[in-house]
Amino acid sequence: MSTNPVKETNRLVTVPVLRKTLAAMIPFYRRIATDPAYAAAWTRGVRRADLDTLIRLFRQVGLSERRYASLSTNGIGYFVDFDAPKPIVLYSNGTTILPGTTQFYFNTKVHRAVAKAILPFYQEIVTNRPFACIVVRAIRSGNRGLLDRLVRSMIKTPHLHSVSIESSGIRCSFKYAASPFRLDNLIFGGGF
Repeated sequence: MSTNPVKETNRLVTVPVLRKTLAAMIPFYRRIATDPAYAAAWTRGVRRADLDTLIRLFRQVGLSERRYASLSTNGIGYFVDFDAPKPIVLYSNGTTILPGTTQFYFNTKVHRAVAKAILPFYQEIVTNRPFACIVVRAIRSGNRGLLDRLVRSMIKTPHLHSVSIESSGIRCSFKYAASPFRLDNLIFGGGF
């Protein structure tokens, strides 16, 4: 039994919301991982906080504005919001450096490595409903140890620094020698 009380916001995620969000994002991460020119163009768009460029690049992987609610960037990362049933309202996915540590920095090589690392985990959630159910159960119950084991069973890189439960979702923190900053990949709910 956990000694930490489960945050009420962690109880909101559902299997369909998690799977739908990640299914939409897989083509994007696959393109980042496999296409250096696309990944470099994405990095330029993030660093410049150029939403027009990011939207154009999203369209290239089949993510039109009809499929997601909003896209945002702050020069050090990006977030994609998807509509979700109440009480979540929005469920988001993104990759970012911890705010307050730097400005207008985003490393293409590290972003590509993170994309490659998370794809097996995302694909397992989308294609294996029982696995997705266990992931959601771990989030909802606040069982960080179980979630850590599930994530690491699919994300095999030694650069995965930590796994945590946040806002009805998951934060996977990566640290690579190519960057002085940790890069976080997040899945989380908003709009509570």
